[in-house]
Amino acid sequence: MISSLCLATHNFIKHQLREQSQETQTLLKGTLWHATIPLIGLHETRTAHFYFMPAFMDLVCMAMLGEEACDEETLCDFVQETTNQIAGSAKIVAVETQGTTYTIGIPEVLGLEPVESNGTVYAFSIDNTPMLYIALH
Repeated sequence: MISSLCLATHNFIKHQLREQSQETQTLLKGTLWHATIPLIGLHETRTAHFYFMPAFMDLVCMAMLGEEACDEETLCDFVQETTNQIAGSAKIVAVETQGTTYTIGIPEVLGLEPVESNGTVYAFSIDNTPMLYIALH
């Protein structure tokens, strides 16, 4: 599941934001936008936790609306939509590359929260700036 989520994240950044991303060892700190989405496989259910830097969400706002900053309600919508797009793309990638199928649940935005770094963490940066990470529980 995680390899599909990582590839889908790179694809989202490349195609939606028109940026290049790198995986990084640097964990994000501070208060970030947090969303979860259940990933239901044949033999297991996992929860993907997405943590987005506010600067990352500004890039999403610019790509989607042409504005640098959005109001909080719009940001919540974009956090949910970004989580859904990445997870949905990962589902397709998993079938194409691994023959693995799973279903995705509905993403839940938990709002701005301090980062928790438990679980397996995959961090992504743009221009050497940490922007988001995914923890799979």
